[in-house]
Amino acid sequence: MMPIEIQVRDAGGRTLARFRLADEGEYQIGREQAKVEIPLVDGSVSRRHAAVRLSGGRLFVTDSGSTNGTRLGETPLGKHWYEWLAGVPLVVGIFTLVYEPGDFAEEAPAVETDDERTAPVPRAGTADPVPWLESEFPGRLFARDTVPVAEIVASGKLAGETDYLAVGGGIGSFVWVDHLRIWGVPQDRIRVIGVTASCYEKWKEYCENSQIPGRERIRSNSISTPDNLWGFPGYALRETWREVKGGDIRGFRHILKVFGEPTLAETYTPRADDVYAALDREELRIGWRQMLTFGRAIALRKTDDGRYVLAYKIPADQAGDSDRDRYFLARVVQLATGYPTTRYLDDLQSFKRQNRGSNRVVNAYEEHEGIYRALAERGGTVVVRGRGIVASRVLQRLHETRQRNKQIGVLHLMRGPVEAGAAFDLARRAVGYDVEMQPFNWPKACWGGEYRRLLEAAAPEKRVELLSAWGGTTTAERADWMAILSAGKREGWYRIYFGEVKKMRLKNDKVVTEIVAKGPFSETLDLVADYVIDCTGLIADVTSSPFLKDLLARYNPPRNKATGSGPDQRLAGIAVTNQFEIAALRNGPGRVYAAGVVTQNGPYAAVDSFLGLQYAALRSTDHLAAARAPGLRRMGPLRSFVQWLKWTAGAKP
Repeated sequence: MMPIEIQVRDAGGRTLARFRLADEGEYQIGREQAKVEIPLVDGSVSRRHAAVRLSGGRLFVTDSGSTNGTRLGETPLGKHWYEWLAGVPLVVGIFTLVYEPGDFAEEAPAVETDDERTAPVPRAGTADPVPWLESEFPGRLFARDTVPVAEIVASGKLAGETDYLAVGGGIGSFVWVDHLRIWGVPQDRIRVIGVTASCYEKWKEYCENSQIPGRERIRSNSISTPDNLWGFPGYALRETWREVKGGDIRGFRHILKVFGEPTLAETYTPRADDVYAALDREELRIGWRQMLTFGRAIALRKTDDGRYVLAYKIPADQAGDSDRDRYFLARVVQLATGYPTTRYLDDLQSFKRQNRGSNRVVNAYEEHEGIYRALAERGGTVVVRGRGIVASRVLQRLHETRQRNKQIGVLHLMRGPVEAGAAFDLARRAVGYDVEMQPFNWPKACWGGEYRRLLEAAAPEKRVELLSAWGGTTTAERADWMAILSAGKREGWYRIYFGEVKKMRLKNDKVVTEIVAKGPFSETLDLVADYVIDCTGLIADVTSSPFLKDLLARYNPPRNKATGSGPDQRLAGIAVTNQFEIAALRNGPGRVYAAGVVTQNGPYAAVDSFLGLQYAALRSTDHLAAARAPGLRRMGPLRSFVQWLKWTAGAKP
């Protein structure tokens, strides 16, 4: 990844300082010089004013609750993350920050400044990059496959040693740690390295941006409960109990749904707020916060004593005056680093580059609340790209916005019509409005039934064949969504188009999407709209993560095969055994396991679902218990029942 240089300018356009961002992660902007990476010393700047995040070669920025606010171009920033495109000015107090990608000079030119207010920014003739922003940590120590423990200790950066180290800190890490705790491992033998206090913080951000606020229901079934490995009581029973206990006997409808789905009733799915609350409770029960260390994983290496060493960087506000670069030693490591980033399609990237500062084209997983506010005030036309659950949510939100302003039109762009759903053996998916209907993103037999067994037993080439047959973009069949689309067609505010996007351009303050329409003549068609919302989803390219990219480059572990094509493509994860161990990283008694999209296209289909994360945790924990790993005890029926009773009582494992 090329470094990015941020220039700080005054009101007259003079460059006061340059800051080089060489590492992925967050950088704080503020006037508190000792605790931020980009100090701007002036009364117009708050102590912690804003933050910049470098991820996947892209910059994002958010306001940190500053007194005078932060502005990106003409857009005042709120608490959400906004993409900061090259060339767009970021206004912080009296300062203007800009950057251009990939043009950082090895020898930076002199900085011209005589302004005392910007101290300690570099001055004329002293334009060396700020040293703590271009740290080479871990440097030469990690330039080999195996690192001597003696050298790690001698570095003075060793923060601690543990038996079990979870890298990621999200829900994938949480369920693994939950299993370890229930299997008998005490808190002081587990450590988690992550960047958020709660395991679901990043997932919640994705949900909210893709129009699933806390009151709405997520696409997961009742027994996929990451807070409860037994799956009983599931979310439906809990919701029923809460409502009936409150005097509402209609609460029984949730249970009836579970027994009648999907033929007699719509599939039950839990509310997002209920999932958050349940995870909060289990975090407290197992002592999650006591095991968590804030930090960004940089690299992992084997050690010469059969363990592993993780190099990581802690946040500036956690470090105080101490060194931010740390090492942690562990015997067993689990990697659950999640989706590295959202990634634009090529034509969206091209539009963003050519129209810097424009917020008229967004990915659905980005914060884009301003589009709905603007539509509610002024009306307009929106192109929704893609099909699937996120597109369904965005269409629902546009329909809700349209209740406030009828001058909203929706052009739904898909690559081609769907005449028949995917088939496997005797099963075939239903189709409605050119979308394949399925309650969850994989057939339910993938979770714990026949398809799971088939996939586990299959060779890599056969797995690709099976995953291609079972996968694809689907959405749940919900009566309210069908009613919205039916009304939209009847009333004329919703139209479907089929075609491949050739390019997008901005003309007369409108977004023109040029498509090559599907059909016998392949004619070209322009869709003119005020906004484009891309719903083609997240792409799990593990090489977008600098941490995983380094791991792949150093040890070259086998990769799974990719499936699909275009926006539906599922990229290859790292090959794991059926116990989710990365066998290529074994180091004597040391083991490395993985979960989530890191293992995509491996022995389990729904790796990024709640139940997929739990399944990976169960298989790896059982594997460790069978190997008599430290602190783990075998889990029989009686012991499992006792642990379940503790869970119901909220007692510690």
